Amino acid sequence: MERSSVTLFCLLAVSIFDGHTAAQVPKVPSLGSQVPKQVLKARATQCLTDVQHHDPCASVKIHGILFTVAWDRETNAVTYISTSDHRLVTDSELGIGGGCRLVDEAGKPYVVVQYIGWLVTPAWTDTIRDVSDDAMWYAALRRETQHSDSGRVVAFVQSRYLKLPQWPGP
Repeated sequence: MERSSVTLFCLLAVSIFDGHTAAQVPKVPSLGSQVPKQVLKARATQCLTDVQHHDPCASVKIHGILFTVAWDRETNAVTYISTSDHRLVTDSELGIGGGCRLVDEAGKPYVVVQYIGWLVTPAWTDTIRDVSDDAMWYAALRRETQHSDSGRVVAFVQSRYLKLPQWPGP
């Protein structure tokens, strides 16, 4: 095979492989919006989006950050968005691996719910205006130790299945 044919073959193989692993999407879709065509074209799989509930999903890059986007198979409405990409930093500078207290200054525990293996509390929400305007993202936490008052951020999530009680705020 000629050198130019080998180069063309390699470029074609890389572009096909890259297109199936993570499509480029211009902005993070909103919960409830129609799933973008680029997400539908990405290699879809099934993601756990609630207790014993799976939705079709795909991994896509948005502003260079890898997100998982899931949607309702009947309506194509976005149901779930998450990321565990270390490049993401929220507007208040919280990132993956960061620590969060699970109690307030008086030592009173925050309201915390279990959501698909994570701990989520309304106390640890933030925006990421560069990629999703005013959408609120919940820090998905894992407790440091079984009885610890703090946790580590392992992901950021938005989900229509996440049911949190109202939080009065600080």
